Amino acid sequence: MARPTEDTKLTVLNDHYNNTVADMKKTGRSCDKAFIAVFVLLGVMAFIVVSPDHSQGVLSQIITKKLGIDASLSLSFIGSLVWAGVLFTSISYFQAVINLEKIYNYSHRLEEELSQHYGGKAFTREGKSYLENYPIYSEWLHIIYRYIFPVLLVVVLSAKIITEEKTQNFPALPLVIDGLIFIMIVLSVVLYVYSIWRAEKDEAATLKTSPKSRQ
Repeated sequence: MARPTEDTKLTVLNDHYNNTVADMKKTGRSCDKAFIAVFVLLGVMAFIVVSPDHSQGVLSQIITKKLGIDASLSLSFIGSLVWAGVLFTSISYFQAVINLEKIYNYSHRLEEELSQHYGGKAFTREGKSYLENYPIYSEWLHIIYRYIFPVLLVVVLSAKIITEEKTQNFPALPLVIDGLIFIMIVLSVVLYVYSIWRAEKDEAATLKTSPKSRQ
């Protein structure tokens, strides 16, 4: 079997890079959708707290219509469904961000390989060119999406679970379920922040020890 030529290797590498960038954009869209979904569900939680009587009728009607059932749902049951939705969407968001960070780091390595064939000036869109003169506003958004948002999520949900505990005659079973979901979300946030910190640390170490950084 004939060995692939350098041109063939470069073509394959370029195609793989393009596929990686496409995956990165797709993951970014998934991240944005999950981020919006979390905020929508938090808004629903706020609606339940501010107007429990009105929210029960509105949300019960929406849920029964979506599920195709004809029954009156208790507010505590609806609240637990919202908690479960926050858990699912927040985990989806955290996983998307972690995957996005991994793809970014991998794309940087691919660009290093490709740019060597063009004097280090081409194929630097997602890596060198993107990171040079990084806008302060983009850095601020980076901090919000990756760190401030998870912390605010825990603060808001902490206030919600405390409110449920202090509510008189709040059913015990939904309270236990909501509490368990809250613990899972907090644990997910801790693991998420650690994973992002480790990924950024590994990427910084890779850039520091790369052949170009030693030249």
